[in-house]
Amino acid sequence: MSEMGKKITVDLYWAQMKWVAWYLPIVYIIYFAVVWFLNEPEIRSMSLLTFTFQTATIFMLVCGILSSLAFLPMYVKHGATRKSYFQGAFLASVGLAITIIGVTTVLTWIISLFKMNVFTDVVLSSLGENSWLLSIISYIIVVMIYFLAGWLVGLAFYRYGGSGGFVSILGALVIVSLNDLLWAFSTPKPIMGLFKLNIPVPPAAIAIVGSIVIAALTTIIIHKIVKETPIKIA
Repeated sequence: MSEMGKKITVDLYWAQMKWVAWYLPIVYIIYFAVVWFLNEPEIRSMSLLTFTFQTATIFMLVCGILSSLAFLPMYVKHGATRKSYFQGAFLASVGLAITIIGVTTVLTWIISLFKMNVFTDVVLSSLGENSWLLSIISYIIVVMIYFLAGWLVGLAFYRYGGSGGFVSILGALVIVSLNDLLWAFSTPKPIMGLFKLNIPVPPAAIAIVGSIVIAALTTIIIHKIVKETPIKIA
């Protein structure tokens, strides 16, 4: 990786971490308030990690859109190559996903040590009560796919305008919906939620491989669009 790519990685990571510094505390406060005051079994069984993961999908989707519309023109206008931007934006998003899930995992573990009555029914994730490593890995991969979907949409609107942008929205819906078929997570179901499909969820190992394949194919498409995107001079 070039020095410019490394610089963009660091710059983008810290720029988006400023958003995380607002986002995560708000999510945590909402979680504790909901668990404490609402006596709903479904909510009481949800861990902080799972609750944050579900909101992180939308957060990362928005970050992906902004990565295209705001940061691509800025960096290229300041002399960065499209390759450096692509490398920096991708690695920064990986760091962002790891940070969000990692910080939340640590806090979830700390909460579990207190053995408070309000958290006695909490299950770590749908993957199992003690599936810490598996939950972390799968959550990071899934939120990354949402980032890539948002990145694709933002790029398409910038590169192709409204018509291409709306086509990319359909493509992004297909991407996240195909990935949703691999997991029994309560993530947004923009397409599959319209149909009552009784498709069995594969084992976690197969789901991880499938999600990585989806992420890789999406990344290849994004890279191709980035290389061909002309920068609009305001």
